Amino acid sequence: MDSKNDAPISSLSELGATIRSARRRKKLSQAALGERAGLSRMPVYRLEAGKDISLASLLAMLAPLGLTLSLDPRESGPLRAADLARAFAHLQEPDET
Repeated sequence: MDSKNDAPISSLSELGATIRSARRRKKLSQAALGERAGLSRMPVYRLEAGKDISLASLLAMLAPLGLTLSLDPRESGPLRAADLARAFAHLQEPDET
């Protein structure tokens, strides 16, 4: 997403830092970005803080920042069960024992 850095973004904190950097380059406050994206300031704040937000909110923020999202196949080999567990850990319900 950041043309200055071709390394893939692999965490919410990296994504938030990329969004923050693009927002600052455009000289926008979090509230101004939220308004341009049709959102409140809160999703912008949450993402920049490395917190989870909806995909719809992320996509809404990209256009005002002049960014695009692309998904590319992983080059490191096949997807492993551990990768899936990590990616969907936030959806797991705690064990009730």
